Amino acid sequence: MTRIINRINSALGDRVEENVILSPYTSFGIGGPARYFYVAKTTSGLVRAIRAARANDIRFFVLGGGSNILFDDAGFSGLVIKDNTDKFRINGGIVSALSGTIVDRLVDATVERGLGGMEYAAGIKGTIGGAVHGNAGAFGHAINEILESAVLLSDDDKIEVVDNDFFRFAYRSSRICQTGDTVLSVRLRLKSEDKRQLTEIVKDRRKFRRERHPVDMGSAGSVFKNIRSLENPDEVMPAGKLLEESGVRGMSIGDAAVFEKHCNIIVNLGEATSEDVKKLVEKMRNAVFDNFGIDLEREILYIEP
Repeated sequence: MTRIINRINSALGDRVEENVILSPYTSFGIGGPARYFYVAKTTSGLVRAIRAARANDIRFFVLGGGSNILFDDAGFSGLVIKDNTDKFRINGGIVSALSGTIVDRLVDATVERGLGGMEYAAGIKGTIGGAVHGNAGAFGHAINEILESAVLLSDDDKIEVVDNDFFRFAYRSSRICQTGDTVLSVRLRLKSEDKRQLTEIVKDRRKFRRERHPVDMGSAGSVFKNIRSLENPDEVMPAGKLLEESGVRGMSIGDAAVFEKHCNIIVNLGEATSEDVKKLVEKMRNAVFDNFGIDLEREILYIEP
């Protein structure tokens, strides 16, 4: 292990930490120690970290805003790379942003310039790289609608520019969920709209989140994906409605509990463990299957130790 950490530190300038607790870096507030932990403040640092992990045959995970994920209480046995490349530029209707840019910050910046297209994402604390990876969306819209192109580090260590079609976007999914490619930066195309109207939309979206989401409690957002009709993708059956009608309201295991205002969200009441969450997820899933014969697909990503 000493030899490995020395090699990684040599590549990354002696800035790799060991046994860093992950819970403070996630919206759930859950997660044990990462064997190795590195903060990438530049794109070159992000690329070097990934290449160093691959060269030394070490598992790695690129951590953005820490939402929609669940680390294990046992932690992570490889290298966690914290993507802090939070920088963007706006030129006309074109937004160029590094992967670590916080989505909610981009919303404010684009609305301030009277650019429409991102207002649906008001309140999303994740990074733009993570948003592209999972085709993040809300209120009937998603990132695929505005993404023009992206710069990727491929799974064979090549840096390449790809267009929207490359991602094969689907509901809460993209091609790179399977390929292992990493988003380094994105180029978004927005359109000029009335700034006052955009500002009102953003205010409404954030008000909705405050009223319906646990903004002051640990959570990872929606537990399960909504059900979409194969015949008509625009037809959506909310997972939250199915869960509510299946009687999950009030369910809890340990300090993991179904949020009282939204049955498709689990909250950390203070000391929830990853095992608490996983057991509660299965209990909720089984309730829907027993009542409707529908097997819900999990949206939260489990990061195995």
